[in-house]
Amino acid sequence: MQLPDFLKRLFQPGGGKRPQTTLGNFEVTGLHDLGSSIEFRRDTAGSLMVVFFSALAIVIIGGLWIGTFSKQETMRGVVLGAKGSQRVNSTVAGTVSTIWVKQGDTVVPGQKLLTVTPQQSGAGNKSLSEVELAALKSQTESIDRRIGEIKDLMTRDASDLKSYEDSSKKLASNLEQQEADMKRAVDQQAAAVDKLRGYLKRGLATRDLVSVQERALQDYKRQLADIRLQITQLTSTRIDRRRTVEQNNNGSNSQLADLERAKAALNSQMEQAKSAIATDILAVTAGQIAAVNVREGSQVNSGDTVVAIGDPTAPFTVALEAPSKTMGLLTIGQRVVLKYDAFPYKTFGVKYGKVISIGEQPVSLPKAVADDKPFIDPKMGDAGPAPPPQSRYLVEVEPDDRAINAYGVDRPILVGSTLSADVVVERRRLIDWVIDPILAMRGRL
Repeated sequence: MQLPDFLKRLFQPGGGKRPQTTLGNFEVTGLHDLGSSIEFRRDTAGSLMVVFFSALAIVIIGGLWIGTFSKQETMRGVVLGAKGSQRVNSTVAGTVSTIWVKQGDTVVPGQKLLTVTPQQSGAGNKSLSEVELAALKSQTESIDRRIGEIKDLMTRDASDLKSYEDSSKKLASNLEQQEADMKRAVDQQAAAVDKLRGYLKRGLATRDLVSVQERALQDYKRQLADIRLQITQLTSTRIDRRRTVEQNNNGSNSQLADLERAKAALNSQMEQAKSAIATDILAVTAGQIAAVNVREGSQVNSGDTVVAIGDPTAPFTVALEAPSKTMGLLTIGQRVVLKYDAFPYKTFGVKYGKVISIGEQPVSLPKAVADDKPFIDPKMGDAGPAPPPQSRYLVEVEPDDRAINAYGVDRPILVGSTLSADVVVERRRLIDWVIDPILAMRGRL
């Protein structure tokens, strides 16, 4: 049996060497025999490299197409009862001096829950607010005394006017009666004078008798004129008296109005002074105290949640304060990661929930920055200005679990507990994350 020619060349001396030709890596056989065939063989390592890099490119493109990129936002929140839940926030910053209720107590609207005392610098043995309050009370008492004096004067003027009116009415009635009597006397005397004048013409009476009766008639007329003058003067006096009293009353009413305004301003200052001494935090709704988040001696800031009112046995929800930048991509039913402060997630793990409500109106507006200028932290160097403040919206989340297993015991999550929540606000494919900047750049060119 004869071996093939290429095997014979393989076992011949120098037969294992490949002839170097311009064909590169391809092996050329049978060149010594022009009558034989030429065989080309591809390099196996090169082929494997091509296959490897092709597969790697397919995997990368597939990963970019299938893979996703997520951006999440961390929000603060509090556990609220689902029925009649209400958070009670501190209206001032200071120290909790007294707590008037405890968890489980039933409260009504307006009931005092706790008292917060602001930090005050003292003046002697009293705080500045107490000294100011004492001065304001003294001024208010002085104004009250002045108001009382003016009202007493107005009352006396009214009483005097009434007495004068009563007496003047009686006097006017007497004068009117005298006027009527005198008018009748004048009429009778005038008739008698006319009759005597007739007698005088017939010689039945003397001139002296007629003169006497005429003088009597003149006296009656003068008395009638005096009576009418008294009536006129009495009427004028009554009018002047009423006008004087009315003017006095108008002046007194003007003074009272000024004093009342001054008293209202003092009362406002007194309320501010009282709030600077101690502020009572009141219940705004009826229910049970579900949680008391502070203790006596705790420091609180304005807006901090100090008490939660609701039904502790009712199913609860989680209220999150979402910044406005996240509102465009939040959806109902979205999954949320919950991390309760009372149960550190590094020890007890995280819990989950879903969004059930997204508020349409902001629950807090951004606070204006001083001088309307962006704040730059000098320690940040070239980091640039801080982002502007944002409005916050209420987002309600329904948790999957109502209790947390802590060291083998299921412990309930209390209403009023605080927590952090991680919410995915953006999810994109990796291919879009790579291509979108390029497309956006092309749109600007």
